[in-house]
Amino acid sequence: MTTRLGQADLHMHSSVGDGLASVRQILDYVEANTDLDLIAITDHDDVRGALEAREMAAGRVGVITGTEITTRQGHLLAYDVERRYRMFRSLRDSIAEVHDDGGWVVVPHPLSWLTLSAGHGALCKLVGCGDPRLTPDAIELFNPSIAGRVAHRRAAELNRRTLNLAETGGSDAHHLQHIGTARTLFPGRTPDDFRRAIRERTTVPRGSFWPIRDHFDGFWEQQWRAMVLAPTQKIARALGARE
Repeated sequence: MTTRLGQADLHMHSSVGDGLASVRQILDYVEANTDLDLIAITDHDDVRGALEAREMAAGRVGVITGTEITTRQGHLLAYDVERRYRMFRSLRDSIAEVHDDGGWVVVPHPLSWLTLSAGHGALCKLVGCGDPRLTPDAIELFNPSIAGRVAHRRAAELNRRTLNLAETGGSDAHHLQHIGTARTLFPGRTPDDFRRAIRERTTVPRGSFWPIRDHFDGFWEQQWRAMVLAPTQKIARALGARE
């Protein structure tokens, strides 16, 4: 008898950030329309949606807290964290800070020239330094958006030949219908099982790329949230914290 592998989508965005669906809508959709065992809401530079999901999800689907940090060398997914992190620090310092907090990190959409992404040199330098505190725990090798698609093969080749990091897949969904279009398979079902699979490098990315037309569903609303609303909110929070 074949044991079913766990299914996780640990890269998605809610209306707390630049996504189009609320945390409750995301949980309802995952429960009714997917076979996912684990999810993480990873809003840009914000952990509120992730914490809300964990609080609301009891008994429904497993939740790992997360956020997508904007660093100078590209975006960085941070997990098992309870706070937001300062933007525009170096990738190296951001990884170290998350590790110091007991979290772990995944490099999303690596090498992509269509969105802020870690490049070949930065990744090789981090892995080559030999310091676990500064080394990413995994790399996202299936991101179904056009931003992930353009560098898909190059990133897989880089990891296979040089980096040798655990591999993940994440939908990067900003719309409900995209949730689960990429995912990570892993032995087990629970968050602890997933963490173990990352350490043991037994995760497997899977997914299907979005048709071009899917990128334009709700495009202008999502872009307004990404380019106007979310940055305005971040500036307001930063000024409030400074005061």
